[in-house]
Amino acid sequence: MSIDKELREELRQVADSMHCPPDLHGRVSQSHQHYVNKKRGRSPMKKRVIAGIIAAVILIPSAVFASSYLADAIFGSVKTIEQHGGSQEDYNEMEEMIQAAKSKLTEEEFEEFMDLFKQMVQLKLKMTDEKGIKHMDKLTKEEQQHFEQLLPMLAPFFEKINGTAKP
Repeated sequence: MSIDKELREELRQVADSMHCPPDLHGRVSQSHQHYVNKKRGRSPMKKRVIAGIIAAVILIPSAVFASSYLADAIFGSVKTIEQHGGSQEDYNEMEEMIQAAKSKLTEEEFEEFMDLFKQMVQLKLKMTDEKGIKHMDKLTKEEQQHFEQLLPMLAPFFEKINGTAKP
C-alpha cells in the first residue's frame, strides 16, 4: 500500500474514534446552513441583471449595423453601384428613398413598387457605363420599350413617397 493510502486510512480510523459533542455538531450545521442561504440569495440576481444590461448595450448597436439594407435587394451591394459610376452617397440616398417607400406605402403597394423599381434599376445598370453615363443604345428595342413603360407605372408610387400625390 502506498503512503497516501496508509495515511488516509489511519486518519479515518482516528476520526471514527473521536466523538464530537452534539452541541458542536448543531452549531456547525447551523453556521453552514446560514452561509448557504446567504450565498444563494444575493449574488445570482445581481449578476443576471448586470449581464442583461451588458448584453443589451452590446447587441442593440451591433444589430443596427448588421441589419440588411433594402437597397441590397436591388443592387446586390454597394460595389455594383460603384462599378456604374455611383458612390456610397448615391447608395445611401437610394436606401433612404426605399425606406421612405416602405413607411409610406401599404405592404402590397410596396411589393409592387419594389418589383417595378428593381426592373427599372436593372435596366439602368445595363445601359450605364463605368463613368455613370447612360447609353440607351446598349438596350434592345424590347428593353427600351419596357423601360419607357416602367416610368409611368412608377410615377404614382413616387408621388406617394414624395408626398405630392393628390388625395
